[in-house]
Amino acid sequence: GDGRLEEAGGPRLMAAPVLGALLGALLALLGGLYLGRCLLYILVTNWCRRRLQAELKIGSFGFFWIHNLSLKFQEEQQTVEIDSIWVSSKLLNHEVPRYLALCFGEVRVRMDLQKAPGLQPPAVQVSEQEDAEQSKVLSLGPSLLRLLSQLFSVHVDSVNIMVLHVAASESLWHVQITRTCLLLGCDGRCAACEVTFGQVNSKVLKSSQQDDACLAELSLALTVSLDICMSKRRLQGMAVGIWGTHAELHEGLFLSELLWRGGGGSPEEAADPPEDQEQQPSLMSLASLQYVPSGVRVDLENTSVVLSMNSQKRHLTWTLKRLQFVSQCDREQIPLRSFTPTCDLPQMSVEVVLEDGLLLSQSRQRIVCLNMLQASLQVMAIDISVAVTLNTCIIHYRHQEFSHWLGLLALAQQQACLPAPASSSSSNVRRMPQILATIILSASVSNVNLSVQLGDMLPFALGFHSVSVDYQHLRPQSVHQRAVLVVDHFCWRVGADSHIQRAPHPPNMHMWGEALILDSFSVQGSYNQPLGTSSAHADTLFLDCTLRGLQVECSDTCSECLSRVLSLLHPKNAETKESLEALRPSLAVDLGILWKVDLKVEDINLFTLSSLAGAAEVRVDTLTVLGSAESCTVSVQGVALALVKNVTEKMQPCCKAPAIPNPVASLSALSFTYRSSICFLEVQCGESLSILWSPPDHMYLFQHFLATLLCYRMLQDTLSPQSARAPALRSPDGADEASVTECFPPKRLLSLTLELSSFKVTAFVSETHYLSLAAERVQVNRHGASLHAYCPGLAAGFDGNGIFAFKEVEAQALPELEEMILHRGPFSTLTTLRNRVWALSCASVAVEFPYQYDFSATLDEALGVQKWLKGLHYAGRESGHEPALPPDLLLKVQQFSWVFLDDVFEVKLRDNYELMKDESKESAKRLGLLDAKVAALRKQHGELLPARKIEELYASLEKKNIEIYIQRSHRLYSNTPMRKALLTWTLSDLELVALADESFHGVERVLQQVRELDSVSPFPPEGLELVTHWCRMVKGSVKTFLVRIRDYPRYLFEIRDWKLSGRLAGAEQRGLPCSRRRQVLQLGAPWGDVTVERNMPPLKFYHDFHSEFFQYTIVWGPCWDPAWTLIGQAVDLLTKPSEDPSPPLPWWDKSRLLFHGNWHMEIEQANLHQVATEDPYNTTENMHWEWSHLSFHWQPGQFVFKGDLDVNVRTASKYDDCCFLHLPQLCMTLDLTWLCHGNPHDHHSVVLRSPEFLPEVPVGQQHDSYRAFRSENLNLSICMDLTRHSGEPSQPRILLYSSTLRWMQNFWATWTSVTRPICRGKLFDNMKPGKKKLGQHYRQLSFTALFPKLQVHYWASFAQQRGIQLECAQGHIFTRGTQRLIPQAGTVMRRLISEWSITQMVSDLSLVTVHLMASTCDENADHRLDLLVKKTHLLSLSSLTYQRHSARTAEEELLSRDGDDAFHTHQLQLVDLRASWTTTNRDIAFGLYDGYKKAAVLKRNLSTEAMKGLKIDTQLPAKKFKRGPPPSPQPPLNASSNRTERSPSGGAYMLQKLIEETDKFVVFTEEESGVSEQLCGIAACQTDDIFNRNCLIELVNCQMVLRGAETEGCVIVSAAKAQLLQCQHHPAWYGDTLKQKTSWTCLLDGMQYFATTESSPSEHEDMQLWLEVKNIEEHRQRSLDSVQELMESGQAVGGMVSTTTDWNQPHEVQPTQQVQRIIARCSCRMYYISYSHDINPELAAQIKPPQLPANPDKDDLLKKQEGAADTFTLIHHDLEISTNPAQYAMILDIVNNLLLHVEPKRKEHSEKKQRVRFQLEISSNPEEQRSSILHLQEAVRQHVAHIRHLEKEMYSNMKALQGDSRNEALLEANQQLQQQLSREKAELQRESEELNILIRCFKDFQLQRANKMELRKQPEDVSVARRTEFYFAQARWRLTEEDGQLGIAELELQRFLYSKVEPGVGKQGGRRAARDGHWWPNRSFAGEQIGRHRRASPGAGLVHYEQPPAKCSLQGGAAASERMPVRASAGLAHLQ
Repeated sequence: GDGRLEEAGGPRLMAAPVLGALLGALLALLGGLYLGRCLLYILVTNWCRRRLQAELKIGSFGFFWIHNLSLKFQEEQQTVEIDSIWVSSKLLNHEVPRYLALCFGEVRVRMDLQKAPGLQPPAVQVSEQEDAEQSKVLSLGPSLLRLLSQLFSVHVDSVNIMVLHVAASESLWHVQITRTCLLLGCDGRCAACEVTFGQVNSKVLKSSQQDDACLAELSLALTVSLDICMSKRRLQGMAVGIWGTHAELHEGLFLSELLWRGGGGSPEEAADPPEDQEQQPSLMSLASLQYVPSGVRVDLENTSVVLSMNSQKRHLTWTLKRLQFVSQCDREQIPLRSFTPTCDLPQMSVEVVLEDGLLLSQSRQRIVCLNMLQASLQVMAIDISVAVTLNTCIIHYRHQEFSHWLGLLALAQQQACLPAPASSSSSNVRRMPQILATIILSASVSNVNLSVQLGDMLPFALGFHSVSVDYQHLRPQSVHQRAVLVVDHFCWRVGADSHIQRAPHPPNMHMWGEALILDSFSVQGSYNQPLGTSSAHADTLFLDCTLRGLQVECSDTCSECLSRVLSLLHPKNAETKESLEALRPSLAVDLGILWKVDLKVEDINLFTLSSLAGAAEVRVDTLTVLGSAESCTVSVQGVALALVKNVTEKMQPCCKAPAIPNPVASLSALSFTYRSSICFLEVQCGESLSILWSPPDHMYLFQHFLATLLCYRMLQDTLSPQSARAPALRSPDGADEASVTECFPPKRLLSLTLELSSFKVTAFVSETHYLSLAAERVQVNRHGASLHAYCPGLAAGFDGNGIFAFKEVEAQALPELEEMILHRGPFSTLTTLRNRVWALSCASVAVEFPYQYDFSATLDEALGVQKWLKGLHYAGRESGHEPALPPDLLLKVQQFSWVFLDDVFEVKLRDNYELMKDESKESAKRLGLLDAKVAALRKQHGELLPARKIEELYASLEKKNIEIYIQRSHRLYSNTPMRKALLTWTLSDLELVALADESFHGVERVLQQVRELDSVSPFPPEGLELVTHWCRMVKGSVKTFLVRIRDYPRYLFEIRDWKLSGRLAGAEQRGLPCSRRRQVLQLGAPWGDVTVERNMPPLKFYHDFHSEFFQYTIVWGPCWDPAWTLIGQAVDLLTKPSEDPSPPLPWWDKSRLLFHGNWHMEIEQANLHQVATEDPYNTTENMHWEWSHLSFHWQPGQFVFKGDLDVNVRTASKYDDCCFLHLPQLCMTLDLTWLCHGNPHDHHSVVLRSPEFLPEVPVGQQHDSYRAFRSENLNLSICMDLTRHSGEPSQPRILLYSSTLRWMQNFWATWTSVTRPICRGKLFDNMKPGKKKLGQHYRQLSFTALFPKLQVHYWASFAQQRGIQLECAQGHIFTRGTQRLIPQAGTVMRRLISEWSITQMVSDLSLVTVHLMASTCDENADHRLDLLVKKTHLLSLSSLTYQRHSARTAEEELLSRDGDDAFHTHQLQLVDLRASWTTTNRDIAFGLYDGYKKAAVLKRNLSTEAMKGLKIDTQLPAKKFKRGPPPSPQPPLNASSNRTERSPSGGAYMLQKLIEETDKFVVFTEEESGVSEQLCGIAACQTDDIFNRNCLIELVNCQMVLRGAETEGCVIVSAAKAQLLQCQHHPAWYGDTLKQKTSWTCLLDGMQYFATTESSPSEHEDMQLWLEVKNIEEHRQRSLDSVQELMESGQAVGGMVSTTTDWNQPHEVQPTQQVQRIIARCSCRMYYISYSHDINPELAAQIKPPQLPANPDKDDLLKKQEGAADTFTLIHHDLEISTNPAQYAMILDIVNNLLLHVEPKRKEHSEKKQRVRFQLEISSNPEEQRSSILHLQEAVRQHVAHIRHLEKEMYSNMKALQGDSRNEALLEANQQLQQQLSREKAELQRESEELNILIRCFKDFQLQRANKMELRKQPEDVSVARRTEFYFAQARWRLTEEDGQLGIAELELQRFLYSKVEPGVGKQGGRRAARDGHWWPNRSFAGEQIGRHRRASPGAGLVHYEQPPAKCSLQGGAAASERMPVRASAGLAHLQ
């Protein structure tokens, strides 16, 4: 420890003398300093005076201090005063940083600018010597500088600087600086200097009495550091630090002269710059960088700047927390070579940082808020890097506040008179130097928001979250520039609250008021410019841009805001505009580069906002643009257009396009490709394009469109005013086309290709109705002026129903087409040679209407919407100029179909019915199999098989049947689709051409065509104003035209090879104001309802067509009427009925109203099939009208048919293909006369009225706008003319079979059946009144037939066993009928009863011949026709005249009886009638009658009318008859019965006696008076119960040839005049039976009988002998001057008369056999009365039965005997007869075998009838009797059905045999079917006869029971069945020899009466047989003999008699009054 102390104390002792020495030296120094004080003062004062020209004064100074130093400059009036200066050290003062410090106290500086020459100090001229001296001073040693920097510092307490007259004469600038410190540093190489200003305060003042004396204030703390390189003597570094800066700039500063003085001098100097100004280097030039220190740093912290406007008490405050500028330059490193072509750039870095900047207004509202701004520049050896970063910059600009400051600045600028840069001289413009170095720029800006409020406009705000920019400028071998720009969430808001900072809204949301939102935006680009050798290549530009979340809102506010901003930004001076306009062409030229752009935009939302229509949104999910210099492709993914009708929320969700609810339009993908080299645009659409349209949506869209258009025009006017655009839009007046072409060269036409994968357009025309259009793979191509479109599938729907479907649609729009030019060739009237063409072709067109779908409602709504759209968009267009010629149309359709769908319920009902029928057959088969199995089990097990087991089997089978039926029902439509068509209309190969021409283009020309086409209609004198008018030349063709109803096997219409050509015009008249209906469209708020005026007059068509058909077939039948009714209802739903409340027009009047003109048709084969069954699926039963080479002409009111007509009967039997009517070269004319109140052709006068404009009508009368045009009735006239033959005439033929006639009866019944209402009533919601049938519209129908000759064949069977042939020459038939519709009584609405009455019928036939034909083959033997037919003559005549008159009423009938001429319905006159009646004719005629009778009986018994008389109400009163007078109170039976009584007392006794002597024939010879009046025939015919004089037949010169069966020769009966009258009497009770009576009366005048004298073996029936007319005519006086007259003995009996075989030629031409007159000329009367049971049951119930007598036992038997007998009475008054034995035998043969021939089976029929009557009498239950009748009816019907089935099978076999005639199996099967058919016919005949008897007897008993008549059992039925009476008043009979000359005997009879009565067989079964009475004269003429009955051979006749024959009596008188016996001879009468 001690050692250490010693070591420490040693140095201390050594340091003491050193300190002392130092102290001494210091004292010596101080002394020296003091001595030099005076010397220094003198030196300094002299130096200041010499060098500074200033006076220096020092008040006092010491060694280390100086007080009151003053420095005054004489010239500049500047004074510097320093209070004190001293030297200090840190040893003495710890605040001093250095050991030696020079300290200054207060320094005061004063300057006066008014006295100074200027602000800038004069340039001090420094000589080279002085400069060298200074350099010597500065070039101090490094050690000295280092020492000074370490020891020395300078400190100033305060500095006050006062500058007078700074801005004005009375202005002051005061600067105060406190705590200033100067520090130096040096390390030998570099010197550092640091100056610190503790506080700097500065003010600019001016003298003023107001409060604005201060102009500006500034306060800050400042530190300045400088680094100087000692070796290079240059500033190397500088650092500036500023703290607490506060500056205030007042209003006076901007109004003072300080600004322009500080700006560089006076205004004059500024206006006239010196000439050498250009030579001065710019401070920013690259050369000035060498003076910039290597390191520069500037820091500003806590800076505040205040701008105040005291006059308005406004101020702005800008605060900045930090501002930093750092610059480093390294000149030692390799510089950046060739920065510019002239210089290099050293390596350096520059950085600027701003933090927390804030600009506030006087209300402390933030205007600018800046968080941080950082910018850096770094220059490397290879590139230059620039980085800029900005974070959180918020700017709020309010023009209302800034306008004052802007005005203040503008005023200051105006006062400063700063000149604008001259733009006219390009030499004064300093251009940017060309940079050759690589530049890399990086900028990042985040959270920037700018809100602006301009005046009264709504404020808007701009902002984004971040923006980053990367830019590279590279120059390797070419100029290559690359840039990247990224923007994150850019926003532009417009609105009252836009300046308010909001939090980011949720993603995928749009806030209303945000005009532009961009979530992210990035763009990458590169630009390459080749240099050097590669400069020949074009520049290239590549851009890659990506945008996400783009939202654009267009509204009035946004447009006004943008327009205002653009107006502020747009240059207003003309020079700037001219420069911009001059720049555009240069840009267009300079842009000839190769470029490529790739743009991708995601989540695009475009909004249009309207205060009236809400908002509209367009959503685009993805937008991609890929463009280059050659092509550009734009792709869009997910596009949707939606409407926001009510903007109630502040935000709108922005979702993907598929998720947008109820979009108006949506598109999945869309692509545009444009190729500039070929000017080609290709558009491709994605999978689905859907459009949902409605009128309200259209109004919203239209409103948004108008608003957007208004915004666009506003912006356009802002950018380019109207005054600047108008001259460009208007062409100079008077400029011709050439000048326009020179000014505007023709544009290159754009080629377009459009491809749409699929699209669907849905248009709502109302709230419930809409239209839809869908297509797939649509292609549209446009090349030049041609347009081509193709679509493989196109569908149009209405209300969700697919109505129209198009396949392979191809449309073209061509400037011309060669095919159309060829089509114009045939039309010589066309003047236009070429025209543009629209062509449309489709592979198939399908139209399908659902069941009961109201298509018209939707269509009418759509048309109303179309009218509304037309008025909305085209209302303002002028229509004064005539439109251009429309294009020609070409339509080609390969397959066209039109379908009305059927009711699904009816379809399933029929299918289920067919399934049930088939399942019933299958179940029957299964049941049969089970029965066979059970029978086998019973045979195997016998009685051991339990019954329960069998019941289980059958129950299981029934269950299985049910299961099978259910399974089949479920699988019904699994394999076969369900039928759904009600009507199917198909066309194939349709081609339609419509040619437009200048000759009928325009209103006047169309009207001229209309008047030409419709010449029959009167044209209005005032003309027509048309709404729609067009006229075309039409040409078309169709391969097939088919119309099918449901799945019926036959087509309704079948047309083959149809060609059409002609003119077609359409015209729609403009309606009067009363003819315009109003349709209301509901657009909703805010538009409300819109009323559209619709024109009510219809579109009318005028045509002149010529058509050619190869085949035209129509099939129709009443069985199709139900389906046709449904079709009519479906058609009614296609067109909406007129709003006119008038009753709708029927289809015939509607066609007259709409269609006018002519139509010519040439048809090769025309067919009309009239279906004859009630089964619409039947194809075999129809009537076929076949026209060959038909020429049809349809003109107004007339149809003309010319051609060959064949009418065939098609039936599935052997009568198939029976051509029953053949009319060659027929001309059939149908004339239609429409009965109207006005002119039926005046359709122009029809004025429809809207319901609002109806005129007043009388009460009870309905308004009818069609009253004058509507037809009340129709008169139809049919004329069939066969006389207009060309070439060789062909004979018309008619071929009829009995089966054909029956078939026609069924056909007529089918066609006249009443159809039932179909789908009408409340259940079907169809309460419309029934449509009137055309058949009920006829009032009068007339028919005229003219033919040159006619042939008619009638056959009873197909085998042609019996038939009739009629031939006639020229004939004429005319008939006229009228129709009367009778309403039915009752409250229930029923159809009107149609009653036709023939008012007139006239027929004239000439040379008529009728033959009976027969064949010897058996009908059942073969199924083929017998060609060997025997033909016999029946009658012939020279002329036939027939007239029929209309029926008269009862009153007219009574009046006609008072006159001479009675009224007859039918009148027939026959001239030169020649008739033949032989046994052959008799057999044929009876066979024909028998077949007809059997068929009639079978039809009557099987009809529903057969059982109607079984239920009769006896309480019904007797009604009056329709015709004739009412019946007399006494029944007609009493009158006739009274007249038939012989005497009051002896009649009964005489009759009883005659009955007892039934086996004798008695001749009474006693004379009685009034015998002729007692004849029953006369009495029955003269009663007054006639209600219809039906027929009157007149014969002139008639004759009849009679041939017997057992004798040769013939008898000719002739009459000069004959009348035959038929009358119908009222039904009456005869005994217990009600019968209908018909009477015939025949009057013959000039009657003669001729007979052959001898039989000749060579004579045959084919050689008929006829009398000449002169021998038949009335007897006249003539002279016997010829031999022939002498030989014929005049008119006496016995004379010979010549005959001829050809009645057209006299006997001289063809001499034949003579005949003898056996009865001289006489007169004859014949009466025939027939009674029938065929009475209408209703009429039978109205006839009351007679009253029963009080004593029925004493009833007169004569009434029973003669009550209702078929009576034939013949009366001859004078007869003169002469016969020989052969003639007598011949007469007997004729009488027995021809005249009195009866049916052989009469007895068998009568016995059957009596047996049935007996069975009914013993039966007491009428229901059992009725049941037996019904069962028998069913059995007969089954026989008929079986026969029909066999005939169908035979028909099928015959059809098969036509193809294979040698098929043995078919022949054998056909033979078996023939035999089976014969058996069935026989069985049918037997059961039909039995059924007839049963029904007639049962009806008689039912009538008796109904009228409570007692059934009395007679011991013997003596009722008369038939009575024959012959009465001769006087007869002379002379018998001669064979030669006819020698007489043998003579017989004279006076009042001769022959009465033959055939009584009915009694109820005992007819035990008493009838006798045959025979008489013949003998030579003895005496005696009496009773001949016994001898049965004769049965005849072939089939005449039915209701009562069996009985007895015959003969009464008469002879010459003597004695009784003469008469011998019986067989053959006179056949009785059974």
